Amino acid sequence: MKPDPAAAEVVRRPRWLPGPPIWLAAEVEGKLYRRLFEAIVHELRPKGVIEWIWVNEIVNSQFMAMRFAKWQGAMLQFSVPQGVRRAVKNRLRYGTENEDDLEWLAKERESEIRPMINQAAIQSETFLSRRIEMDSIHRREVSAQRRRDLSLRQLDQRRSRKQKEAAQISRALMAEPKNGPGAITEVERVPKKNGADAAPELKTAPEELRNSRNGHG
Repeated sequence: MKPDPAAAEVVRRPRWLPGPPIWLAAEVEGKLYRRLFEAIVHELRPKGVIEWIWVNEIVNSQFMAMRFAKWQGAMLQFSVPQGVRRAVKNRLRYGTENEDDLEWLAKERESEIRPMINQAAIQSETFLSRRIEMDSIHRREVSAQRRRDLSLRQLDQRRSRKQKEAAQISRALMAEPKNGPGAITEVERVPKKNGADAAPELKTAPEELRNSRNGHG
């Protein structure tokens, strides 16, 4: 199956448009970014400089939001040991006030106590162990999503405004009077008294027609 030239033209990045972000060093991320770029451009089909700028911002913001979501998952995955240690310390905290002693005791009895700890407790403690970093990543993800949504709204508003302007122009053209400037003049045949048709007479506005028939003007 041959590629569609029209579809390829739609997703071709203009030369003046900034390229992918410089932080796309990894080859895998570069491929994912290009696939996302092509999919969004094919869906939105930007026209003109302004729309291309907004679509490029949509692509970059969406890619960053996806990237931050992956970071959160990776951070939780590699923070499970800290979560387990915190959960074990919570089970041993009663009767042990010194934090250093509690840390040593949790290390010694972790393998013994871990099977007795609910998995949800371990997950919550894993999150709390990296709460500051997780909150920071989440704020960045939300910020990227807001930039994406803002560009989408601006693009939609611009296109809606253009459609309304085109509709107003179309209605104005359709509402012009028949005998206005540039209108085609109609022809009316005036019957003679004996019933035969007279030569065609140009039909003008109703008032002017009555005046001409009454001998005025």
